[in-house]
Amino acid sequence: MNTDAQNASRVIDSVAKAVANWTADEHAKANPELPNRYGSGWRAEWTGHTLSQIHMLAQAVAVRSADLFVHHVCWTCDSFEARGIQGADLIQNTQCMREVLAKELPPPVAQAVLPFVETSITELQSGYRKRNMDPSLDERHRKRTLQYLEAILEGDRTAAESSILATLDEGTTIAEVYEGILAPTQARLGWMWHRGEISVADEHFGSATTQSVMSLLRSRFPKKEPNGRIVVATSTSGDLHDIGLRMVTDLFEIDGWTVIYLGANTPTMDLIELLDRRRPDLLALAVSTGLTLRDAGELLERIRDTSSISEMKVLIGGPPFRFAPDLWRELGADGCATSCTEAVKLGNQLVAS
Repeated sequence: MNTDAQNASRVIDSVAKAVANWTADEHAKANPELPNRYGSGWRAEWTGHTLSQIHMLAQAVAVRSADLFVHHVCWTCDSFEARGIQGADLIQNTQCMREVLAKELPPPVAQAVLPFVETSITELQSGYRKRNMDPSLDERHRKRTLQYLEAILEGDRTAAESSILATLDEGTTIAEVYEGILAPTQARLGWMWHRGEISVADEHFGSATTQSVMSLLRSRFPKKEPNGRIVVATSTSGDLHDIGLRMVTDLFEIDGWTVIYLGANTPTMDLIELLDRRRPDLLALAVSTGLTLRDAGELLERIRDTSSISEMKVLIGGPPFRFAPDLWRELGADGCATSCTEAVKLGNQLVAS
């Protein structure tokens, strides 16, 4: 990672709370109707929103990816409008944040940061929906996916499990179930929560059901001779999501790899110690949110600075890499995969090379 970008990122985080409050002040001056429009709690809500934007801005600056911040702002606007919050108010708030940042940040940092904010404002004003953020379904498995999703929304785990098992009986492979049904369903549930169509409890039930289904499918894994390769799979400290990571490691296991699955939120020093002790062929690192990208980059720096594991191959993946495809290079990984099967294929290629 670029040292100047990392330092600028930390400066932004250090003033985030103050900037969020000053942005609310400027927003109130620019639009006195905010209390009438959003109620007495408007200031706390908008300050919290701005704080979230600033922390994502810090991550985007750290990895030098304007696309990361622009996508986050557009994603937020879609969520706001689905809940009756006017997109024009978000644009105005972002403009106020830009003015505060320009005044309060040291000039070198402001010079690095402000183009990101300007680009996001331009994107909002020009009609961000061209980004097509609505997750699509795999047409080959559309019927089964909708059946599985319906069972989840009805709170019927047994029906959901039966649907997937029936799909396997029809000849669908584990990889196809993961990529064609389970992953799109999780993405759709996340989208529905994002737009306020389901509750957090509904989304959690869906995740728990998918984890239950994946446990059931282990007995259906095809047997393959061990290939002698070892992969450690985890996410960075602070990243709490692991369903996608587990899908990837299941397919590595099916391919004959020995899998050391650590799950989510592994402390950096503990991970370094394990890598040094086990000396795997590959580290599969999941990044499920842009808010942990800087930590992921710093983890890779620690690995490269540890002589015993400095040459170990690192494969990275997760949602942020879908809309910022060159991000993995900035972080210092050896490759990036955006699907389970691609991860296994690329993992084999990296180790073979």
